[in-house]
This record gives sequence, structure tokens and C-alpha cells, in this order.
Amino acid sequence: MNFTRFKNRIFILIFMAILVFPWIAGGTVRIFSKSTYEKLSVVETEKRKLSKIEWTNLLNTGESISNYVDDRIPFRYTFISWYNKLDGAIEAKYQLVETAIGAKLYKPEEKPAAPKKEVADVKEEVVEEPVEEVSPYEQFFPLNVNNDVIIARDGWLFLYGENEIECYQGSNVLSQEEMQVWVDKINNLQSICDAKGKELYIYIAPNKSSVYYKYMPTVDIVNSWRRIQQLYEYVNTNCATPFIYPLEEELVATGRYQVYYKYDSHWNHTGALFGVNALYDKMGVPYQDPSAYIVGPTMAERYDLYSYMGVPDSAITYDDAEMLIDYKPDIVVDGLNIQAKINRTTSNGQIDKKLCFLGDSYREAMMPYIAKDFTHCSFIHRDYMNSAKEDIKNADIIVIEAVERFDYEALSSVQKVINTLSE
Repeated sequence: MNFTRFKNRIFILIFMAILVFPWIAGGTVRIFSKSTYEKLSVVETEKRKLSKIEWTNLLNTGESISNYVDDRIPFRYTFISWYNKLDGAIEAKYQLVETAIGAKLYKPEEKPAAPKKEVADVKEEVVEEPVEEVSPYEQFFPLNVNNDVIIARDGWLFLYGENEIECYQGSNVLSQEEMQVWVDKINNLQSICDAKGKELYIYIAPNKSSVYYKYMPTVDIVNSWRRIQQLYEYVNTNCATPFIYPLEEELVATGRYQVYYKYDSHWNHTGALFGVNALYDKMGVPYQDPSAYIVGPTMAERYDLYSYMGVPDSAITYDDAEMLIDYKPDIVVDGLNIQAKINRTTSNGQIDKKLCFLGDSYREAMMPYIAKDFTHCSFIHRDYMNSAKEDIKNADIIVIEAVERFDYEALSSVQKVINTLSE
């Protein structure tokens, strides 16, 4: 037998074994211990339903099949954790070496000495030039990843996986063709909404690392003009639909208040109110500065990133705080439940319209404010849109939201709303 042919067959067998082994081993583990299988396989970085195959859309795209398989690969969590630990360790060593080499090679530019003026019998006073201080947040800080969580400066925690680090480094920018897909779908949905008398808004909530970048570790920045910034500019240039990305509002707010949780990936109630105001600004809805509703400081509610790292409650440092907000106390809301995947509310608010808000977990902190301003609201987690088609069809206003690291989910939601309104 030809040696090359034999070698190729061996490689093919190895490749097939790599593909098949996780499914066989995973199936075996699941039969004997389902809890062990879930511990090794289920990724809980974002609490969401597993992807399903969109049978009605298979002729247009096979993405749903790919997502279905990706979400169910046995040992997925284990493989991702191994990859992140290895990648984080390599990145940390690389940054250390890079910093050391840079310190050796870098020499500050020597300024030519000014010529001395000779003045008889006059002692020249020596004036020392002020030394420029380097902010501690600009100094090197190694990347340290624990179970998809970055342990950053001053003890802040950030997500590493689920596209967070790629968004921060600017390594996942879209091509013009990919951004044009956004434009085409948004324009398509906008034309449908116009024909049905509906308002449409696309809303991307900023990543925590985009707002509190000063706490992030030292990593290579591939592109400082990041994916969402390019997409924001392209969509707003080519679409009439308001495309909202309230990064500037949140950055300005950080000078006054803490707007994201220290130990969770979400914005807190203050950050959410600034985010709601950015939405209202595009809607033309009057709003007040959040300071008008702030009562005082209180303990922070969310410490989820500790849980992702497997830290027991007894070992958690409960030192995070946020502002307690009493928003429009005279308005009464019925039915509000921010934990519900489908939540319908009524109120005696000022805006007598039906608002349908389709989004992810970032919507939860926004719900108490929006529910007080609109008389009828439907807050739908995007994974449950098929169970809320009537809410979408009956809405006067549709808001499609996704956090920055999952911006593509907003695009998927746009297509689902197109399908629903076209039925």
C-alpha cells in the first residue's frame, strides 16, 4: 500500500474519532449520571434557552442547525473552560514578555539641552521639570481568567467568553457585506412597520468592558474602532430606523455614579435608567435626569460572576453598592415581574400606547421604568418570541434589544419579527 495513502487514511480516522468521541462519551456519561453530564457540558455564562432548528427558514440559512449542534455538543463547557484557561495563561505570559522587551527597547527621546546664557555674577536658578505621572489604570496588568471570568484591576470582574473579549479587543469586526445584511433586514422590517403604523427601535446595550475599560487587564487591541462602533455608524447612515448604542451616555454617567455592577456583567438600576433615557431621547419622550429619583446608596443586588467562578456564598466579598431609585412613585404598575420570560404590564402612565420590548437579560433593569411610562407593555425574552406573536402584532412600538456581545441576536430577532408581521 502506498505510504501517503495509508497516512491520509490514518489522519482521516483520527479526525473522525475526534468528531465522534465526544458524542459517544457524552451519551455514555449522560446515561449513567445526567448531573455530571450537565456540569461538564452546560455553559451558564448567559442564562438562555438552547437554540432550536428553524425548520421554516432552512431554505434561507442553515445557521439554526449549526447553532443547534453547537449548543448541544457534549463536554462543551469543559472544552471552553480548557481553551480559556490555556488561552489566558498564554496571553498573560505573552503580555509579560512583551512588556519586558518593550521596557528594554524603549528609550525616551532625549531633548536637546538649551544653550546656556553666560551672565556675569548671576547664579542660574535650576527649575525642575514636572514628572508626568502615569495612571495606575494605564500600567501593565496581567490577564487572569477563571472559568470564563476576568479578574481585573481593583477586584472588578468581567466576562471573558461569549464574545466579550473579542468585542473589547476589536478582533470581531464585521465586513461591509455583513453590515449590509443588517441594513437590508432593518429596512425591510421598517417598511413593514411603516405600513402597519408601528414605531421601530433597535437598541444595543454596551458591554461592561466598553464602559469600565479602565479596569480591564492589559491585552492587545486589534482594532480601536470596534465592531459595534462601525455597525452603529453604518446602520445610522443607511437606515431611517433609530439604532441606539448609549455608550456615551453611560461613560458620562460614570463620572457621577457607578452604572454597572462590580461583580456582575449587567448594568445596575442607575445604568439602566440612563439607558432608558437614551431610548426616550430617540422616541421623543420627555425624561428627567436620574438624580431626580435617587434616594441614596444601597447594597448591590447582583454578584453572578462569582457564581460562574464557583465561589461559594460564604467566600463572596459583598462590598458592591448601587443607588436606590424611586422612579415616579405616584404611578401604579400591575403585573410587573422582571424574572418572567414573558411579562405583560398595565399602568396609569402618561403614554397610552402598547409597547413590545424584545430583548435579553439587560431588559430586566429597564422594565420598572418603562412599565411606569407606558400604559401597556409586553416584555419578551427573545427566546420566547414564538409564544408572544400577538404581542408583536398588536404593538404600537417595537423595541428590539441585545447586549453588545450578542448584537447578532438582535439581527435574528429582526428576522423573527419580519416573519411574525408577515403572517
